Parts: sequence; C-alpha cells; structure tokens
Amino acid sequence: MDSSTPNTGSWIPKKPFHGPFRLGFTLTEVLTVIAVVGVLLAVIIPSLRSLSDQAVGATELAAARQLSQGYVGYATDTNGELMPGYLSQSPGDQHYEGNYEVQGPDGNLLGGPAKRRWTWRILPYLDDAVDSLFVNEARQYIDQRRGTDGFAYLTSVFPSFGLNGEWIGGMQGSIYSDLHTLGRFTGECYYAQRLAEVQRPADQLLFGSSRGGGPQGDSDVEGFFFIQSPYYFTTGWRWAEDESGAPVYEQPLAPSKSGYLSMRLRDKSATAMLDGSTSLRSMQELADMRLWTNRAWKPDWVLDLQNP
Repeated sequence: MDSSTPNTGSWIPKKPFHGPFRLGFTLTEVLTVIAVVGVLLAVIIPSLRSLSDQAVGATELAAARQLSQGYVGYATDTNGELMPGYLSQSPGDQHYEGNYEVQGPDGNLLGGPAKRRWTWRILPYLDDAVDSLFVNEARQYIDQRRGTDGFAYLTSVFPSFGLNGEWIGGMQGSIYSDLHTLGRFTGECYYAQRLAEVQRPADQLLFGSSRGGGPQGDSDVEGFFFIQSPYYFTTGWRWAEDESGAPVYEQPLAPSKSGYLSMRLRDKSATAMLDGSTSLRSMQELADMRLWTNRAWKPDWVLDLQNP
C-alpha cells in the first residue's frame, strides 16, 4: 500500500467536546439564583401586601361615604331631621317605634330591635341594597347567614360601620338611651336632632369602622351598629385604661373598651363625617371629643350638667 494513501480502517479517538454549551449548573450558580429570587420576593411581597391593604381601605372608605350620603338623604327628605340611631319604645316620644313601618328581607315588615336600629331604616336611601352595609370581612360573615331566620336581626346588629348615634340623631331606646333619658328630666336635648344644629359638619363624626361581641358568646364580629365616644357626661374617660388610669390604645381591646371602633385598616378606622368626607383615623385621633359632637371645645370635653 502506498504510504501516501490514508488508512481509513484505523480507529481515531474522539476529542472531548469543549463547545460554548454544557448541561447542568454548579452549586454556586444555584445558590446565587436562590439568593436573587429571595431578594426579589422580599421586595415584591411587601409591595403587593401594601397594594392589597390600599384596595381594602379604598373599598371601606367608599362604603362609608355611601352610608353618609344615605344618612343625609334621609335628613333631606325629612326637612333636616336626623335619623335616630335607635327608635324609642315609649308611645309619647316623637320617634316611637310604632310610628314607623320598616321593611326587612323580601319586603316583610320588621318588629323589635331589628326595626329600632338604623340599619334597615337607611336602606331605602341606599337603593335597598343590603350589601352596601357590609364590606370585606363583614360581608363574609353576613353572606353565611343569608336566608336564615336570624338574618334580619344579625344584619341590624353587625353592619360594617357604627353610627355615632349618641350625639347624632339620638339613641332613644333600650340600654343605649342615657342622653335621651337624661333630657327627659332636664328638659334639654343633648344630641343633634337636625342638620341645622350641626355648625361644623366637616368636623362631625357620623360613621366609623366598628366591631362588636358575637352572638351567643362567639368571637368578635367585624361590624357593629353604633360607636361610643371616649368621654361621656360627668363620668369622664370610658375607653380602656391602665392601672394608673391612663388611656390605652393598643389592640386588641374588648369592643366596649374601644368604643366599638375597629382599627382593622392598619391600626386605623375608616370614618365618614356629616359632610360626606372620609378618612382613616387612629384611636388616638378619635379620642378627641371635638370629632364626636360640636358641643365639645376641647379633646377631653365631658357633658357637665353643672356647667353646660
């Protein structure tokens, strides 16, 4: 065979592949990717949570504004008379429950406490939409009870917002009627009965995010039909206090020790004023009596019967 002729039958070993691509990652690369993903999640998750909180807060503020507009709509239809937070059970009173017909679910007429509370009476000014009384967590609570015998009653007790009925419109029956009962003896009305009596509607608290004790001893419900001011008459401070008598604002507090207010929106409550404006306020801000009644001229004002 000619030595110049290539030997095609001989075995030639293949060279290992050293191209630009290879399979798999090194441990260092995997750890680097995990670290980068962790950093991104740490940045993104709080932002998403903040956006979610903002959406919840916006929904609640919008619902509070709608309620305040419905409340003022009632006053417009009644020549400026403010809606009582709770109707009277005394036939001699102007707002005696027997003077009202209040429709409940399916148009049936209500009686008892469900009728006396403001919740079903305001619905004609909210296009009869029961859902407008409930937002977020409270909507879930009431949805589970639709169609039950206690639906009308629970709806009247646990709307998402409480009315400042002690100082606006009046709580005229049952255990809530202290100011109304006091006025019977003194001949003076201590709460605003008409729109014209409120000199600063932008400063007059009407509704606030609320919570109450659940029925039959259940856990607290995010919603309650009225809220209570931090000070009252002659008794001074009535929200939670520590051993030294100083105010306590940290949550969670018993509903009755926080005025039935709920600080569910990043430690703030959605509030609506009589002029329709809304905002988020902390418990410290809401401890100012000048928000609760135009009578007040200082944050710790109380109704002093000796010096009105």
